[in-house]
Amino acid sequence: MTRRLWSAHALGAGLVVFAALTIQPACAGRWEIRQEVREGIREVEREKREARREIRRCETRECVKREVREGYREVQREKREARREVRGALRDYRDERYGDKRGKDLLKGLIIGAAAVGVATAIANSSREAYD
Repeated sequence: MTRRLWSAHALGAGLVVFAALTIQPACAGRWEIRQEVREGIREVEREKREARREIRRCETRECVKREVREGYREVQREKREARREVRGALRDYRDERYGDKRGKDLLKGLIIGAAAVGVATAIANSSREAYD
């Protein structure tokens, strides 16, 4: 009975260590994506404020038309740049999470987990033999 108990504890500890090693990068990637989205929104809003300010300074109809065109062009450029940055962050996140490294990291984690379970089992067996 104690042998099964020790094996269950060792297996549980191995799974906890494995989960702790694999969860952290995923959270960081999502944070970076959200950061890029927020930065893009701020930049677009800044360009809109700047365009409104320039339009208010105009005194002629031609000046207003020119500033509207320029403001629209700048806002669209910022939107494109923001989309490009978010796509890059998503691509980096996917590469980190599902890239070629993933298989290697998974294999390393499984090996480490198996080693931890083996060591815990050996310790449990040796302590059980000492009392028998």
